Amino acid sequence: MLLEARIRKMLVDGDQWASWQGYHIPVSEEYFVIWTPIGTPMHWKPGTWIAHKHQLSYFWPDAWHTIHAGYNEQGKCISVYCDVVLPQSGYTNTARELIYTDLYIDAVVREDYSVYTKDQEVFERAARTYPIVEQVREKSYAALDQLEEQARQWTGPFKVIPRQLPGTNFETYTPEEAAKILKNQV
Repeated sequence: MLLEARIRKMLVDGDQWASWQGYHIPVSEEYFVIWTPIGTPMHWKPGTWIAHKHQLSYFWPDAWHTIHAGYNEQGKCISVYCDVVLPQSGYTNTARELIYTDLYIDAVVREDYSVYTKDQEVFERAARTYPIVEQVREKSYAALDQLEEQARQWTGPFKVIPRQLPGTNFETYTPEEAAKILKNQV
């Protein structure tokens, strides 16, 4: 059985914006993957809803991004959402909680693999209010530009994200089985 973990998306003011449960898939010691199946309650500050797509969330220690790939019931990648975040070093394959602090700007990959960026105006408002956002402006926008380019080429962190999954029941596998299946898809 896969180890459960909670993901917590925080804002720079310390408020929690979102949280949800998922399952570790121990694919690598260089990055960490959490599987969240369809039907998982997604708790966001504006309200709670039930996930209508499967999701693989990717965390790299000390990276300026976190990536969430969405999959339909057949395992086809239908969206990728890339949060620019404050770097965090404490991720492991056994962490019960993976927390990241969102910096508001994002790169998004649509189902047709076209890419766009968003929320620059939200970043600008936050930069006027929270000194940490202004302090990391240059690095945040550099991370956003790099994510956008890598998403267009499906390189960098995207090369470990499968476009098609062989199945969508990872939570029923052992950690070794799930990791092997996911490694064989990239």
